[in-house]
Amino acid sequence: MFETYLLPVTTALTVFPLLALIVMLPVAVVSYRRRGRAGGWTVLVFYCFLFYLLAALMQTVVPLPANPAEYCAEQTYASTPQLRPLYFVDVVQTRARVAGTWLTPALWSTALNVVLLAPLSFFLRYLSGTRFLAATALGFGTSLFFELTQLTGLWFIYPCAYRLFSVDDLILNTSGAAVGWLLAGPLIRLLPDLDPERDRRRYATRVTASRRLLASLTDIVAFGVLLVLVLGLVKLFGLTVSRGLVVLVLAVGYFWAAPVLTDTTLGKRAMLLRVERTDGRRAGPLAWLVRNGVLLSPLWLAWLALSVDRWDLLGAPHQLLIPLGALVSAFVVGAWTPLAVFFGDEPAPYERLSRTHIVAIMDGNPARTNNN
Repeated sequence: MFETYLLPVTTALTVFPLLALIVMLPVAVVSYRRRGRAGGWTVLVFYCFLFYLLAALMQTVVPLPANPAEYCAEQTYASTPQLRPLYFVDVVQTRARVAGTWLTPALWSTALNVVLLAPLSFFLRYLSGTRFLAATALGFGTSLFFELTQLTGLWFIYPCAYRLFSVDDLILNTSGAAVGWLLAGPLIRLLPDLDPERDRRRYATRVTASRRLLASLTDIVAFGVLLVLVLGLVKLFGLTVSRGLVVLVLAVGYFWAAPVLTDTTLGKRAMLLRVERTDGRRAGPLAWLVRNGVLLSPLWLAWLALSVDRWDLLGAPHQLLIPLGALVSAFVVGAWTPLAVFFGDEPAPYERLSRTHIVAIMDGNPARTNNN
């Protein structure tokens, strides 16, 4: 019996790293904008909450039938919803009389249904101060979603309902959510206070290496999404436009034209960062060209290499510039920059060349701080 309950948890442990990787950038953006940092106790609590939600969902759908068609042809217990309120009381009493003890699978199942959504309201109250009625209503809505998932056979992925829809589960889950909110009152007094303003006052002006890295990753992801969207529209409307030209125009627009006008990129803006010259003036077109040209050199050199139809270093010696440039780029961006920024607390080489640096934005204005 316990193996059945542990299987969803082990499944959640397997899936969670991938889920955490997917939400990492959105979580970092929200965290930096609210608290001025992407780490700390608040983020740890949030990821615990995320893992709990995943484990609770797995508890309602795992294990999955190995052969859906054969399973649906044989089983009938889940084909009709159980709509009799408090029917679980009769089931628990009957199983106890037959077994001669109250410690039956029916009792364990009832207790699990109560406990299942208690952490939901606890996290909601601790993370966002959700009130009792709202937390209980969210508990009911979550329970209803779980039950409908079972009733529809994982939203029609399976040809039949392989888990029973029960109104008692709605009652027990919602009751557990209410109890969890009540228990959160005394428990959260023992935990650190999640005060975003305190973190903002302490961390928002710091331009840390991790903050810069997350801003760059956000830019790469955002540009990738934009590129896929535009190329998809070009193909959809049958436009005869060179794919290389589309990439070039979008790259120049995203990484040069837009920053020249706004003093930042989308990724840096998301992390509340902007770029300016070391003397406090705005970074001009040449400064942005040098800065992002060097920083993104591994990407545009790889693009150039892939654009070469035929390599002939003897007949076309100018092609040798691409691999030589790649070696220099790998050293500057892959070795020198991390050593300077992450370990040396110094300006990156592209910042030295462009005479620019990154500053934090506070209340719409750049905070005059150094890069650490």
